[in-house]
Amino acid sequence: MDTQFDFKKRLREGRFGEVWLANDIGLNAECAVKCIPPDKVVNQHNFFHEAHILKTAQHTNIIKVLGSGKLNDGRIFVAMEFLKKGSLEDESMGAYIPLTRARQIMIDVLRGLEHAHSKDIIHRDIKPANILIGDSGEGKLSDFGLAVCGVKHLQPDAIKDYKYRMHLAPEVKSLNDYSYMSDIYACGVTLYRLVNGDSYIRTIPFERFKEEAEKGTFPDRNSYREFVPKSLKLIINKALSINSILRFKSAKEMRRALEQVKIHMNWNEQLFLDRIKWSASWGNKCYIVERIRIDPNRWQIITRKGSSKHSLRSIKKYCFKALSERESIKKTSKILQDFVNGKSV
Repeated sequence: MDTQFDFKKRLREGRFGEVWLANDIGLNAECAVKCIPPDKVVNQHNFFHEAHILKTAQHTNIIKVLGSGKLNDGRIFVAMEFLKKGSLEDESMGAYIPLTRARQIMIDVLRGLEHAHSKDIIHRDIKPANILIGDSGEGKLSDFGLAVCGVKHLQPDAIKDYKYRMHLAPEVKSLNDYSYMSDIYACGVTLYRLVNGDSYIRTIPFERFKEEAEKGTFPDRNSYREFVPKSLKLIINKALSINSILRFKSAKEMRRALEQVKIHMNWNEQLFLDRIKWSASWGNKCYIVERIRIDPNRWQIITRKGSSKHSLRSIKKYCFKALSERESIKKTSKILQDFVNGKSV
């Protein structure tokens, strides 16, 4: 038995080790302990690298390191604060999350990233699984295991993990160049996933990642849920620019752009056999927009609001009949985004 930690539960297992929920016996406090067994330790300094990076980059929006060392059984460890709410990936489960939530989480992440970059640290692995949720719902950057100091010409880590590869910037795939701009790109992919859900990410073979990234066709910058406002799409697409020079110049610049985006309503989308239904609330009002297939070639849009779901009345200027599918999609997008932008609430 180790005299420093009382290990309670294994939280996850990775390529090189495990993360445990443990009680720090000396502090009588819960913590998350990343452990790696002796037979997998090639260089102890490399393992402690993450602890050193985290110590250098202490910030409200970066996971806090509590200590590092060697356990009685020979495993080496890094102890970090334990956050009960888990990761953003746990929260979203691959689905889209409310726009206001996605916006605020990314603002939090960019604050942490801004601080890391000021310390000359490039994260290299920003994705929902590496964003933890604090007790107050704030986002915290975690897992700095691949982080490096300064712009580097490195081979991408040989991880055949789809969700890791999809966040790599084109210049990383083609030139192996990591920079602050490659972190900005990863933030763009992360935000794209949060507002759309992973169903909007096409599955492509590993060997096509490089080609699709260089062409700017993965992820699809033209494919967004209909309620995502233009202002937010422009920010995401700028972060996803193929040419790194055209991206935001810094995490701070991207954060400030997001802070200017006003979101007045979060739509919930439901798919049915012959229709799509969006519902939301604002103040003391409920809103419902439905796009309904009348026959194979015609659609109608019905928009209603009321003080409750049982007292809904049609909003005539947002109701349309006998539309083609293309017309119905265009009009529905405008209606949903008008409400998100606060033009019709």
